[in-house]
Amino acid sequence: MRSGWEQPEAFEEEDAHEPESREALEQQYRRALDAAAKQLSYRQLSVSALRKKLMEKGHAEDAAEYALAWLLERGLLNDAELAAAMVRSYARRGYGMFRIRQEMIHRGISRSDADTALEGHSAEPDQLTKLLHKRLRGDMSDRREVNKAVAALQRRGFGWDEIKKALSVYKERLADGEYEED
Repeated sequence: MRSGWEQPEAFEEEDAHEPESREALEQQYRRALDAAAKQLSYRQLSVSALRKKLMEKGHAEDAAEYALAWLLERGLLNDAELAAAMVRSYARRGYGMFRIRQEMIHRGISRSDADTALEGHSAEPDQLTKLLHKRLRGDMSDRREVNKAVAALQRRGFGWDEIKKALSVYKERLADGEYEED
């Protein structure tokens, strides 16, 4: 008969593997963080887009969440800043508010962050008149061509009120001789 209580062998095996599993877990987290940093070195991503990329690369969900939390805590991942940068970039390239919002949501930015970034953004009338002139080349006599130009501006994400205002400015500039017919 044995004296005293002895730990069963199954528990001894688990204890023997505990440091390895902890090291393996830390290594998983480190790999996820490295992968996240690598993705962010290519281009700025939203939290949800980065989470999706990490999961697609085969990282465990808890490791991906750790990497995201680490980056968020240090300010290296910020959806609000990304949204503001996208507004500036897309507006500079001639896109309207609706298209910019659509692109932000497509890239995983929340509607609230998108709306906050778009507050106070309005299309520059000069930008719209330049786009109209590029399409119409100074000739507003063909109604079908005007309709095509309006449709093109709508596809770029501009609202009807902005387009209507730009059309009236464009007509005034044509009447003043600012644009010559090509």
